[in-house]
Amino acid sequence: MTLEEFKGIFWWEYFHRLLGRAIGIVFFIPFLYFLIRKQIDRPLGLKLLGIFVLGGLQGLMGWYMVMSGLVNNIYVSQYRLTAHLGLAFIIYAAMFWVATGLLSPAKKQQQSETESTYSHLRRYSFYLTLLIFIMILSGGFVAGIHAGKAYNTFPLMDGHLIPPGLFVLEPWYRNFFENITTVQFDHRLIAWLLAFFVPFFWLRCIKYSLSPSAKMACHLLLLALILQISLGVATLLSAVPLTLAATHQAGAMVLFTASLWVNRKLSPT
Repeated sequence: MTLEEFKGIFWWEYFHRLLGRAIGIVFFIPFLYFLIRKQIDRPLGLKLLGIFVLGGLQGLMGWYMVMSGLVNNIYVSQYRLTAHLGLAFIIYAAMFWVATGLLSPAKKQQQSETESTYSHLRRYSFYLTLLIFIMILSGGFVAGIHAGKAYNTFPLMDGHLIPPGLFVLEPWYRNFFENITTVQFDHRLIAWLLAFFVPFFWLRCIKYSLSPSAKMACHLLLLALILQISLGVATLLSAVPLTLAATHQAGAMVLFTASLWVNRKLSPT
């Protein structure tokens, strides 16, 4: 790496750290102000305090992640990278849920269908969100070991539906986190599962007389999935250029947001 190249990554890293600290200050000072003025009730205060604690843990995780690239390997650990990524999405989900609850308190659906029907849809949407979160974590491992640089074909992996070499590492569970073939295969497999389950969920939702905003959320979830899969295929076929890779990561946030919005709109409380 040349000095100029190092300067480039230094400023990205330095800005990232300053932004993290600024977020903490921007969150904590208003929180303290409204708390002192007793404009935050106890339940909301505990939720906000929990988010602030998660933010502090995220800073520690970021430090722990960067430290792994300063020992024997110039690359950070894919385990710590994925933990850092996952925690970021958890913080975002908590902020989204609290914010939407304040801006638009959920009301119990006054529909002709039974409550068990809505309970079923809520349960399904929760598991979809969990699957999307798992896919995001698998994407962290893909990025962490540069698995996207291999098998740049679609829909097959270099001519194979199930590529050879999925379990060449010992013990077997290491393959899910350290084997380029297995890590990319898992990421694709989860995408295929979502490509089936999200449209199925969408078809179920449009059958019922949901509120217009709930139906809109379901439509956006389907559109976000189509966009994200398209970005993923384009990123893979072009051997992961930085711009497309970053856009694909942003697409994951859009898809995750859409799934959270569906959960909020189907939530009775």
